[in-house]
Amino acid sequence: MKLTFPLPQLRILLTEAEIRWPLGLRSRWGIKDPAGFWLISDQGVYLMHNGLFVEGEHFVVYAEECNPTTMPFEKWSTAKRSSFGGACGCDFVDEEIVRDAVDAGSSLIVEFTSTTMTMCPLEYR
Repeated sequence: MKLTFPLPQLRILLTEAEIRWPLGLRSRWGIKDPAGFWLISDQGVYLMHNGLFVEGEHFVVYAEECNPTTMPFEKWSTAKRSSFGGACGCDFVDEEIVRDAVDAGSSLIVEFTSTTMTMCPLEYR
């Protein structure tokens, strides 16, 4: 299963993250990650930064193949199950992975197999 995170939204997310990281970092279930991003499987699959944010104001980048704001439930939920399984989850993503995609002028591709998850800019595929 392949998920695509589009470049225009990645640029916005990275810019917001660079503003928020110096203000502090949120923890992931008690884990104190360095400045970076979270790949979240919940209502769809999306990326968000782990910097502090103003209550009610945060930007997320949905995978094109798994976006509940633009797709019927059955379509995005099938993509979610095919990538992450049925449960909700949150994986840390190093900030350099998103930065490399943005610097390359590329969308970010996340590929899942039964045992691995691989991330790379679209141009490196």
